Amino acid sequence: MKSHEHFTQMLLGFSAWEPGAELTVGITELAELLCCTPRNVKLILRKWEREGLLRWQPGVGRGNHSRLTILCDVSQFLTDSFHELLSQGNVREAVELLQHKSLPVNVRRCLQEVWDAQFGFVAEEGESRRQDVLRIPRERVLSTLDPAFVAVSAESHFIQQICHTLIIFNPASQSFQPQLAYAWESDQEKRTWTFYLRKGVRFHHGRVLTGKDVAYTIQRLVDLDSPYRWQVEDIVSIEHPDDCTVIFHLREPNGFFLHYAASIALSVLPHDVPFSERAIVGTGPFRMLEFTEDKLVLGAFEDYYRERAILDRVEIWRVSGAEQTKMRYQLPEQAEQTVSSSTVLQGDGDGGNNIEFQEIGCYYLSFNFNKPGIQHDFYFRQAIKHLLDPVQMIEKLRTQNRSPAGSFLPSRSQQMTFQSSTIEEAAACLQKSAYQGEAVVLLYGEGKQYGEEAEWLRQRCEQIGIRLEARSATKAETLSDFAEKHADMCMMGEVLQRDIELGLIEIYKNKCTMVYRFLDDKKREIVNRQLAGVFGLEQQEERLEALARIEDMLRDELWILFIHHARRIDRYHPALQGITLDSFGWIDFSKLWVKSFVTSL
Repeated sequence: MKSHEHFTQMLLGFSAWEPGAELTVGITELAELLCCTPRNVKLILRKWEREGLLRWQPGVGRGNHSRLTILCDVSQFLTDSFHELLSQGNVREAVELLQHKSLPVNVRRCLQEVWDAQFGFVAEEGESRRQDVLRIPRERVLSTLDPAFVAVSAESHFIQQICHTLIIFNPASQSFQPQLAYAWESDQEKRTWTFYLRKGVRFHHGRVLTGKDVAYTIQRLVDLDSPYRWQVEDIVSIEHPDDCTVIFHLREPNGFFLHYAASIALSVLPHDVPFSERAIVGTGPFRMLEFTEDKLVLGAFEDYYRERAILDRVEIWRVSGAEQTKMRYQLPEQAEQTVSSSTVLQGDGDGGNNIEFQEIGCYYLSFNFNKPGIQHDFYFRQAIKHLLDPVQMIEKLRTQNRSPAGSFLPSRSQQMTFQSSTIEEAAACLQKSAYQGEAVVLLYGEGKQYGEEAEWLRQRCEQIGIRLEARSATKAETLSDFAEKHADMCMMGEVLQRDIELGLIEIYKNKCTMVYRFLDDKKREIVNRQLAGVFGLEQQEERLEALARIEDMLRDELWILFIHHARRIDRYHPALQGITLDSFGWIDFSKLWVKSFVTSL
């Protein structure tokens, strides 16, 4: 531990802060406070005296106590130390200092201002030129960024900035567009699909993309038994007759194959680099510079095959309480107040604007049919349905950014009528069930609002005699087998990717979703038989109608209960240009820029 970190540790252990304050303290007490030996304490004290931080007067003889006098400006010292921690990337240590219980109010206020200035858009003066940086706070630890296992919307967005797929689905035109492949075709039966790769596309480690990398990416999903393996199981063989041609031979005709080729799971990885989640190599506009528990750093890729990103760096920091902030895309106050005319904005009257985004997906409750329990009883599930009344939940908890859900798709829910249920209806259903007062375990996702909703349901259950034990589950727990083993019910959310058809199918096929994991083999087989009919339909409208019927079955049989849809609001500065949202509600970093961005930190 460095000398200044030791000094900070000592200051936080004392109550006297003002310069000139004299403290009576012994070597033994300091040794315990600094977690070192008495001999080292004496060496450290001499060093601090030479630096002018304090004056030390050792006590000589029995009854003569040693005295320590603070000489430095403590507020300035802590502010400088805070700046140093941030500049070194020690985010966790900086947060611990900011949140330390012994920090005086005036110092905490000063450090908070420094902390707040770190986020949004900042300019850093480098040796050769200015670096434009976007820093985004996130509350939770990032889960996996491996395309073969990614299961969270934010992480999916970050992967899309690092890696690219053969083609990409455009939700506006409901069509597929070139990405790594500039053209593609199939035979008449749609059993053989050929993709033609762009020439000169480089991976972040410098090598040019070839068909061998595409084949490796597909085989990797199989070898790892990826949750997305179902998307490539019909591929019998892959040919790459030359570096720029890839030919897929399928077991059965499949007109849906382009949807798989555009899936995030098929983000192309290099065959000659062992995969490392801490150093992912892709072909996207940003390359991974750093990935730790506390921070993800992406840097613009200079050899990107399309236009270079205008931002030089994007940093995602883990910050306690960050989910409550809307300041994700803020700028320093001095940035020019201009607005792109092509962007639809919602002003709030204080020189800023909001991005309001309707997530495609919903929050829902699923019952665990792979674990014995009362959740198998239809009347018990019906009682929970009456208790879990989204209309009353939204009204009582005053969640203005929520709307009742009767489907995974907001567009379907908007066509439905929602009526409130009564406690008496729930109690009547419970009377018909086999419930005997046993504890029922409910898991719910991380976040204050989800905790409030789970507590609201618990209190409603208590009113009719259901003993509900609600507990929060981390992302790691929800992605492991913890939920299947310990939960009778789970409240969780699904956000669909830009390809809605593929997103709806993934809910039932992807082993990461709680819907898939909580259905038993018999129910899963019923769903799979109906999905088989979906793939045989030619028109998108027909496929969506068939998927809606599957959804209705799950709702009518009470295998899942739809709760609400979320609208997300992000706060951003009006000088922000190049706003392009993806299906997860995130702005494409590679297109962002700031007009008249002159402020430096």
